[in-house]
This record gives sequence, structure tokens and C-alpha cells, in this order.
Amino acid sequence: MELNLQKKVAVVLASSAGIGYEIASALAAEGCSIAMCARQNDRLEIAAQEIRDKYNVTVISKSVDLSIHDEINSFFDFVYEKYSVIDILINNTGGPKPGDCLSLSDEDYHHAFELILMSKIRAVKKVMPKMIAQGSGRIINIESTGIKNVMGNMVLSNIFRNGSNAFIKTLALESIKSGIRVHTIMPGPFLTDRLKELGQQAAKSSNIDFNTWKSNAASATPLGRFGEPKEIGPIVAFLASDQSDYMNGLCLAVDGGILQSTN
Repeated sequence: MELNLQKKVAVVLASSAGIGYEIASALAAEGCSIAMCARQNDRLEIAAQEIRDKYNVTVISKSVDLSIHDEINSFFDFVYEKYSVIDILINNTGGPKPGDCLSLSDEDYHHAFELILMSKIRAVKKVMPKMIAQGSGRIINIESTGIKNVMGNMVLSNIFRNGSNAFIKTLALESIKSGIRVHTIMPGPFLTDRLKELGQQAAKSSNIDFNTWKSNAASATPLGRFGEPKEIGPIVAFLASDQSDYMNGLCLAVDGGILQSTN
């Protein structure tokens, strides 16, 4: 299938590793120019160079803490200075602190609010005026299956990823006649650094080693394995293309069948 993404400009937030990196790679493979950001500059620069070398596309990058408003503004100013246009925005962030409803502090709730929800709202507000003016654009949020099935010990993710999805669904209604399409993707258990971090905590709580936890957890999924981050990229590329023009406001699970709900 020809996606016709050559010469498009794609911004992928939190893209130095894992799902964000694989999405940036998939879009680069289709010929997009890429803008990447992440907190750790050394890791980010390595990732950006890998994509340049492999796909022979222009890649720019900047170190950004997505929980800080001014840094988001500075990043998008940097992107527009380099590219002048943004066609595709992939709203991705790291995960918030795990914990239950009563154990977390007000500061924990506030930080998750800034990182998971407000970062995406701020990014959208930076790109929407120019997308409206050009009559096209794609915005895709990367969230979690916790939107549909709340996860234990993950109250911050459950709350603010649901809020992010509600924002995107509302935006889909408001922007469709402007030629802009917006979606949410809900990854299930993917083998990322985040999953390893949470798995190590779970293993410690269960008094087992991480490899035992990993084997047990993977076996418990419908497919008997975790997803690989590279399996997300082609789906995002399709949704970012004109081939998906009749689709808008999706909340799409890429989860190996974890979700069992009928709606």
C-alpha cells in the first residue's frame, strides 16, 4: 500500500526509545522528515542519528521535559524554525509514577497531570492553527489499554490517559471539517523499558526474579507474548496517511487481545 507520506513533516514526542522511537522509524521509512524529543539528550542524539543513517531522511532533535510548558513551547518553535510546517503530530510521553489512589501525594497527581494530559493539550494547541490554515493534519495520541480497563496500582495513568482520550475525541468532532484527523492508540503490554521497570517492581513484590515474572506475565496474555514496539509503527503510519481519511476519533487497541470488552 502506498501511503504517500514522502516530504511530510512528523513530530514524535518522547521518541528516543521504545514505542516512540519505532513510530519515528516507521514514519521515516515512509519518507517523512522527523522531529524528535526526549529528556535524555545523549540517548536522543544516538536515536536520531540511527534514523538518519538508516532511512536517509532529515531528522532534528531537542532535549525536552514534556511536563514543563516552556520547554514544549521552545521545542515547537524550534521545529517550525527548521521545517516551517508540521503535518503529523504523535503525542507520546513516558509513564507516570505507579501507585494506588491514597498512597500518592498531591505533587504526584499534579506531575502526572502535566506530563500525561497537559503536554498533549499544549502540543495540540501549538500545531492546530497552522494545520487548520493548511487544511490538513494528523494528530495521534499514544495512551494505554487502561483507558478501557483500569489497571491496579496505576491510578495516575488510568485518570489522565482517560482525560487525554476525552480531549482527543472532542477535538475530533471540532476539527474534522478542517481536514484534520485525530486518534488515540491504546498499546497493551509491549516489551519496553517502562514494562521492564514495572515488571521489576512487581517481581520484587512477589519475591520472584524478573525473568520468572516476565515469563509468567507473557504466558498470561492471549497471544502468549508481549508486543514488540516495532509492531506499533506501521499502524501509526497508516493512520497518519490519506489512506485513513474516512477514519476519525478512533480509540484503537493494539494489545494482542488483552481487552475483552465489546465496546
